[in-house]
Amino acid sequence: MSGAVIVEDTGRQRRWTGWHTLASLVGFFGVIFTVNGIMTYIALSTFSGIETPNAYQFGRDYNHTLEAAAAQRALGWQVGFEEVFVATPDGADARVTISVRDANDRPLTGLSGGLTFWRPVARGDDVEAPLIETAPGIYSTSASLSARGHWEMRLLFDRNDADPYYLEKRIWAGGRDEGRDENG
Repeated sequence: MSGAVIVEDTGRQRRWTGWHTLASLVGFFGVIFTVNGIMTYIALSTFSGIETPNAYQFGRDYNHTLEAAAAQRALGWQVGFEEVFVATPDGADARVTISVRDANDRPLTGLSGGLTFWRPVARGDDVEAPLIETAPGIYSTSASLSARGHWEMRLLFDRNDADPYYLEKRIWAGGRDEGRDENG
């Protein structure tokens, strides 16, 4: 019999014991707990999780907020934004023009107010910019933002003895980045 291979059984078989099972379970769950710990540390160290220091009271006042929004809609104001953002090495320069018209399509003049730019993901980067009326019903401002990316733009017009006119808009500041499509 040429070409035949003889395999000799030594009688030693490796058996799966309780120690193997224990080591496998400890290793498996050790990896899971380690990854969870790293992810938890990263999540907690990068964002505090609270933007509103008095969230409880803010929640209690929510019905008043809804009533003010309904009264604001009843005014019928038409507010239009024109934003220009130019990327800079340190962030972005913003130029914003706002047109405000009443329910009868007449320009609203003599308003005072401003824009606040704030970052939803970083505390302390808020930028306030007062609005200047440059033409009847046209208000303009400019600001230097500390970073490019997503910002919230809050418009606030004071109205003599009534609730202020408030509008919020999400923006992308800093021009167009490579790899970003039109939808962000």
